[in-house]
Amino acid sequence: MEPLFTLIGIALGSSGLSAIIVAILNHRWAVKKGTSTKLDALCEAQKVLMIDRVRWLGESYIIRGYITLDEKENLAEMYEAYKRLGGNGHLKTVMEEAHRLPVREKGADDK
Repeated sequence: MEPLFTLIGIALGSSGLSAIIVAILNHRWAVKKGTSTKLDALCEAQKVLMIDRVRWLGESYIIRGYITLDEKENLAEMYEAYKRLGGNGHLKTVMEEAHRLPVREKGADDK
């Protein structure tokens, strides 16, 4: 039993085994970092899409002159999702203007 402990001690203390362990750990960290980079890129892409969609919808409601309750709720939900992704306020003006619009029922005649 004592020779086994001696061999384990030698193996654990050897620089060769330590180098292998460090290489394996570095590889795993690099793989995780690469995944994180791709996830960050996907989040950024989603933010850009959210900016475009919220701005386009908000501007179309502003031009139309009113907003329905469903449209207002959906727009607010998209804006909140954008902010949770780390959005930095690009849409604040559009949202403020859309919030001021009169709420009408869907299909209401323009007067």
